[in-house]
Amino acid sequence: MKNIKVNTKKIIIIILVIPVIIISQYYLFKLGILSPQIKGVEITAVKGKYIKDIDKYVVKLNESVVFSAGDYVKFPSYSKDPVIDFKSLDENNKVKIEDNSENAKNTVKITGKKEGLASIAIVKNNKIIKKFNILVVNPKITNLNTEISGKLKYVGDSATIKNCVEVDFDRFDEEYKVNYKSSNEDVLKIKDNKIYAIGVGKATIIANLDSKEESFDYNIVAKLKSISTNKNIELEIGETKNVQANVVTSPKGLKTPKIKYAFAESKLPVQRKISLDANGKIVGLRKGKEKLLISCGTGKNKVQKYVYVTVKESTIENKMVDEFYLNYYFIEEDLILNLKWKEMYGVEGYKIYLKDNNLENSDYNLIKTIDKDDITKKDANINEIIKLESKKYEKFNYDIYVVGYNRQQNSLKSKVYKVENDL
Repeated sequence: MKNIKVNTKKIIIIILVIPVIIISQYYLFKLGILSPQIKGVEITAVKGKYIKDIDKYVVKLNESVVFSAGDYVKFPSYSKDPVIDFKSLDENNKVKIEDNSENAKNTVKITGKKEGLASIAIVKNNKIIKKFNILVVNPKITNLNTEISGKLKYVGDSATIKNCVEVDFDRFDEEYKVNYKSSNEDVLKIKDNKIYAIGVGKATIIANLDSKEESFDYNIVAKLKSISTNKNIELEIGETKNVQANVVTSPKGLKTPKIKYAFAESKLPVQRKISLDANGKIVGLRKGKEKLLISCGTGKNKVQKYVYVTVKESTIENKMVDEFYLNYYFIEEDLILNLKWKEMYGVEGYKIYLKDNNLENSDYNLIKTIDKDDITKKDANINEIIKLESKKYEKFNYDIYVVGYNRQQNSLKSKVYKVENDL
């Protein structure tokens, strides 16, 4: 048997080098000088609004989702965690990638910047380990269906707003907040998706979301409770009066629709005892009676009452010449009186009386009688000129008034006007 020579020196060197290699390798991995192998990288969306499809994640434009590389396995296990990057393989920059490791290990925040499909890679040492796709979408409103349930007709009514929003990508199952506005908040007020009728008038409810808009027009009226009028009216031929009507609302004090005044009975115009206008003004035409219907509102929201009018023969003895006024001036040396008063119905003429206060025990004297056919009118009033032989530079003091007359009666006198020149 041959003797085998053993190189003891080489054996000793190997024995010494192996631990050094092992220890060196340990620290090289531990300190991250050498990069370990990794396995089990799993892409997971951990935070944000997204939809997971078989081959992609769907995110909304301008919204962010946090993605994780998962709890992958590294070999050797004691190695320092390798640097793993998320990189977009899309040249159009449809997404923005931001490091999120301060909040969670091995995570990034990805924000959709443009609509379309983007490819994302997980990279280690410039080597692609895993790829996944992100689809950026911008759901658009295709239809806005707004429903207002409840009647809005009278002050005090209320209604609820409901809406259905249709989008071209509805898989996010998201609630869309529709904006509501009243064109007149003194009429319709909106609070917590409910509309309250608080005043009388017209208002429009507008619902809008993005570019979609719907509008609903309302005319809110007061709920009428009752109407009160002067039930019986008496007037003379030629006299003018107004029907006094007042409508009570619920709640009280609201603006009401226009009150309507109409004849309750059908007659020929020549048979009418009065004339009646749209504002309730009546004028006595001839002796007799009329029945009027005073109403407000329409349909079920209507109140009405009858008024009876009696027209009597005209008398003037308890009436006075009204709106009497005069001014005076001189023409050369003569005193000119310019008299005006309101025309009185039922008279055949007027008498003008004057008293000279500079004469002792003086009384009123009739200075002029004006027959109806000789009356001069100006601006719908009687206008009369009287010349007195009083001098501009002499002292005078007169009182003057007017009465109306017909064959049976004289009216009450007008107010007394004083004309004087106190030198």
